[in-house]
Amino acid sequence: MLLGLRATTIALLLLAFWGPSIPVQPVRTVVLLDQSPSAREAVWKVAPELNLSAAQYVAFASGALQVPTPTARRLDLGEGTQLREALRMAHELRPDQILLVSDGLFQDQAQPIGVPIYSLYQPPSPNLSLSLVAPALPGKGETIEVRAVLESTASVKAKLTLNGPAGPFERELQLGPGRSSVGYRFRLEGPATVSARVESPLGPEQARLELSPADTTRVWVLGDTALARYLQVQGFTVEERKEITLPIRAEVVALGVGARDLSAAELDALQSFLNQGGSLLWTATSRGLFFGGWERTSLADSLPVEPVEEPGGVGIVLVLDVSGSMLEADKLGLAVVGSLELIRSARPQDYIGVVVFSDRPRWLFRPRPMTEQGRKEAESLLLSTSAGGGTMIRRAYLDALDALESLPTDSKQVIALTDGLASDVTPDLLDAARDASPRIKTSTVALGADADRQFLRELAQAGGGTFWDVPSPQDLPRFFLEEAQRAFKRDALEGSFPVSVRLHPITRATNPPALSVILPAKPKPWAQNLLSSGENTVLAVGESGRGRVAALATDLSRAWQGWPGTPALMAELIRWLSQTPARPRVQAIREPDALRVLLEGQFERPSVRAGGLEQSLAPTGPLRYEARLPKETVGQAVVFESEQPRLRLQLPTLPEWRLEDGQENLRKLSEASGGRLLGDATKLQSLTARKALPLQWPLIALALTLFLVERYLERRRGQRMG
Repeated sequence: MLLGLRATTIALLLLAFWGPSIPVQPVRTVVLLDQSPSAREAVWKVAPELNLSAAQYVAFASGALQVPTPTARRLDLGEGTQLREALRMAHELRPDQILLVSDGLFQDQAQPIGVPIYSLYQPPSPNLSLSLVAPALPGKGETIEVRAVLESTASVKAKLTLNGPAGPFERELQLGPGRSSVGYRFRLEGPATVSARVESPLGPEQARLELSPADTTRVWVLGDTALARYLQVQGFTVEERKEITLPIRAEVVALGVGARDLSAAELDALQSFLNQGGSLLWTATSRGLFFGGWERTSLADSLPVEPVEEPGGVGIVLVLDVSGSMLEADKLGLAVVGSLELIRSARPQDYIGVVVFSDRPRWLFRPRPMTEQGRKEAESLLLSTSAGGGTMIRRAYLDALDALESLPTDSKQVIALTDGLASDVTPDLLDAARDASPRIKTSTVALGADADRQFLRELAQAGGGTFWDVPSPQDLPRFFLEEAQRAFKRDALEGSFPVSVRLHPITRATNPPALSVILPAKPKPWAQNLLSSGENTVLAVGESGRGRVAALATDLSRAWQGWPGTPALMAELIRWLSQTPARPRVQAIREPDALRVLLEGQFERPSVRAGGLEQSLAPTGPLRYEARLPKETVGQAVVFESEQPRLRLQLPTLPEWRLEDGQENLRKLSEASGGRLLGDATKLQSLTARKALPLQWPLIALALTLFLVERYLERRRGQRMG
C-alpha cells in the first residue's frame, strides 16, 4: 500500500510539472472595427469572418460606438481615425483580449491599456489626398509660396486647380504611388485665402487655407483718427473706439484721448492689460498725452516720456473743510483722494499747502515745493486727516492768503472746499479776496446739497476765480484731476522742428522731415529715445509690466501729413509694440517628413515638449526660432523657457490617408501590449478558445497530502512492529 501511495505521489508531481488545465469558459474578446474612410471598405469585406464566441464589437473612426455584430456598418462616426477613444471604450467592457481590425493609419498616439491587443491588418483603399502647406509666419508685403501636396496610393492621372490672390492656376499631373507637390506664389498684402481642387478617377478632393500676415495685429484706437487711418492702410486690424471694455481684444491700444475721458475702471483695465503683456501707445492729440493729464494718473510710471517743465511755478493752498459733516458718505476720504491727485500732478517748482478748518484752523502743511520728498511728506500728512467739529472758514482762508503772498511763483491760487454753512462769514472775507486779486485767485467748491452756494459763489467772484458745484462726493477725485490739468497747463510748440533718428528696428530706413508741431517732452531714464528734435523727444519706447509702451509727442493730424513714410513708420512702431515677451506667437506646420514648430518672440533658450519628447528651438532670425518634430507627433505641444511653460499649441492632426506602413504600426502596438500581429483571419479561432483552469497547484497539493499520509502510515507501522 505504501508503495502505491508513493507511486501515486510521484505521478501527480510529474503531471503537475506538465501543467494540465481544464477549459471552463470562453475568452472575453472585444473586436475593434476600423470604419474610418481609409479602412471601412476592407473591414466591411472581412466582417463576416469576425463572428467570434463571447465577443463584443466596437466600431470606431473619429468617435467610437458599441455595435451588435461585426457586419454593422456605421458612417456617422466621423472622417478620422482616433484609436484612443476606441481603446477606452473597449477597456470599459473588461475584455481578456482585444482584436483590432484596421489599416494602422491612426491620427493619435494610443498606448496599451494592460490587455493584449491582437491586430488584423487590412490595406487602406486607394486614394489621392490633397493638402495645402502654409509658409512660416509670413509678413505683409512678402512674396510667399503655398505648396499643394498630393499623396497617391496608386498610379493615376489628375487635374489640379489652385485659386487665390494670384488668380486661377491649373495643371495636368501624372501621379504614381508616392508624394508630389506644386507651388502657388503670390504677394501677401493682407488676409488671403487659397483653395485647391484635384480631380481624378479616385474622386475629387478639396483643400482650403486661410492666411494672415504677421502684421495683422489688432489695434484699438481711441481719439486719434489720423493714426487709425495710417494703420488701416498698412493692413492692421483697427477698431476705433470711444471706451475701454473688457476683455481688451487687441495687442495694442493707442490713446489719443485724455485720462479724464476714461473712468477709473477703464484706467485699471489698461494697467491690467499692460501687466498681462498688452502694449500702449500715447499720442499728442489735442486731448492726449500731457494735454490729457496722463502724467498724473496711475499709469504715469509706465509713460516713457515726461513733460519738459518751463520756468515759473504755481502756488496753491487748499482750504479744506474737516467738520463733522464731512464724515458723511466718505466726503473727507474722497476729498483726500482728490487732493492727492493735485499733489501728484505738481512739478518740482510748484508749491502746494493745505490748511484744514472745523471749529478752528490748522495747517496740515504750509506751502512747500513739490519735490519728490515734498510730495511724500504731503501725501503722508493728508492721509492722517480726521474730521469733527463745526464749520468756521474765516481764519483758515485769511491764513491761506497770507501764506501765498510770499511765494516765489508766477501764479497763485486758493481753492476753498466746504460741504456746509460757515458760522463765521463776514463781509471782510470778500474784501480780502478782492484785495488779493489778481495776484492771488480764489476758487471755491460747493460739495453736496447743504453747501452755502451763495457765499461760495460770491467769494469766487470777489477773488477772480471759479465757483465749482460738485453735487456728489464721488466726483471729487475727477474734479481735482481736471483742476490740476488747468493749473499745470501744457502748451504745444508750433514751427519747424528738424528730427534726428536713432538706429532701432522701428526707425530703420526712416528719414522723417521736420515737424510743424511738437509737445515739449523728455524721455524717462528707462526709455529709448528714437526720434528727437533738439532737446525734445518726438518718439520714445520702453517696456512696462509684461508689455511695451511708446509715446509720440506730436499730433499726426497736424504733422507729417504730406510725408509718404508716415504709414510705414507707424506700422513698424505697432509691430514692435505687439511683439511683447508675454505675447509671442507659435505655429505648427505639418510637412511630409516632419512637423515644424515655429516660434516668434523674445526668448533666450526656448524648448518644445510634445509626445513625450523635448527639443530645443534653434534661432533662425531676429526673434524667430524653429524645431522639427517627428511627423507622427500629435496632441498638444508646450513651449518652455527656463523650465517654465510659456505657450501651449494644439498640433495639427495627421491626414487620414498617408504614405505610411500601417501594418508596421499595428505590429508595434500589438507587441507592446503583449499581443501579436495576425497573418490572416484564419488565425482568429485560436483566440476564442475557452479559458482554462490550471491544475498544477491542485495536483501539487494532492501529491503533498498523499506524501503526508504515506509518512503517517509508515510511522504507525514502525510503532506496531516495535
